[in-house]
Amino acid sequence: FMREEMAQREAAELRRGHRKPRSPHGWGLLEVLWLLAFYEPVVTESHLRRKNLEFIFIRFSAWEFAGCDKLWAGLVTTLCHHVRQHFGALPLSVFHVLGSRPRFASGFSQREWVLKKGTCLRLWGLLLVLAVGIAILLVALLVPGIKDHHALKVVGSAVASLSGSSLVLGALSILKNFVVSEKKKIERLTNSERFAGQLGFMSKIRGEVEVLVDYLAFMEVFERRRLRVVMEITSLDLCYPEKVAGVFNAMATLLSDANAPFIFLLAVDPSVIVPCLEQTGCMKGLADNGYLYLNRAVTLPFSIPEMGARSRLRSVAAAIQTREDLMYRIIAGNVAKT
Repeated sequence: FMREEMAQREAAELRRGHRKPRSPHGWGLLEVLWLLAFYEPVVTESHLRRKNLEFIFIRFSAWEFAGCDKLWAGLVTTLCHHVRQHFGALPLSVFHVLGSRPRFASGFSQREWVLKKGTCLRLWGLLLVLAVGIAILLVALLVPGIKDHHALKVVGSAVASLSGSSLVLGALSILKNFVVSEKKKIERLTNSERFAGQLGFMSKIRGEVEVLVDYLAFMEVFERRRLRVVMEITSLDLCYPEKVAGVFNAMATLLSDANAPFIFLLAVDPSVIVPCLEQTGCMKGLADNGYLYLNRAVTLPFSIPEMGARSRLRSVAAAIQTREDLMYRIIAGNVAKT
């Protein structure tokens, strides 16, 4: 159903004159790398009016991370891992080094990409200096009568090595971010007892999340559609009270940015979660009322009524019938093969 609706929205976008959405995979990978290196994305008014949405669904079972000391870190690492896996590791690694945060268009401009003149000038300058250094070195090594001038060789090697080292450092930074993912960075921070107690710990985590939000905004402009990351959080009522409060704090951190494209679906039993929250220190200032805290943390609360006896019987009968139909199909298929 979601795919059919997305296809209909893409068709509607094309009828309104918008260009076809694109993907960062295949030939689109070269295009996104080129734009990451030399262009700055611009959020235009037409982009904000786009109705074509792509939902990235991520499932997070809190019970799988219940054994670790920082359950909320598992939430952030799961988010980073799936976003990296969805778009590919290389574009995100290049964005860490060369990418720029999208800016909003001024007036009614429809230009979605602006050339980064500073980056281009620096690159051409480095290439020019590298070419000059190599030329001086070749002249000092090959031209007769100048081979004996040791100073010229030193100057040529120094100029070439300095300019070339800048290019190599940029490539190494991209390679480092390609090998060491955001998930590994956060795991290293949480495992470091020396750093975990410092004030800059959450600042580092927040920095990784901000880069992720900026990257998603960049990919929105590139793919020509809006992106929403939907995170389904389940089994939270099976964890310890202090870990439950940590997950709520992580959700608040991720949603603190008004432009963050995150949607959280929290499936919990309030009768279990509320006592857990009231046992922790996060209730200070709320009269130790866990339901009041939930109402402030959850934007759109709704409940599913408890299933009655007849509904349970119908569900069991449907499950048994489905199993019998499946077994019949398997037996019939085996008989037909013989």
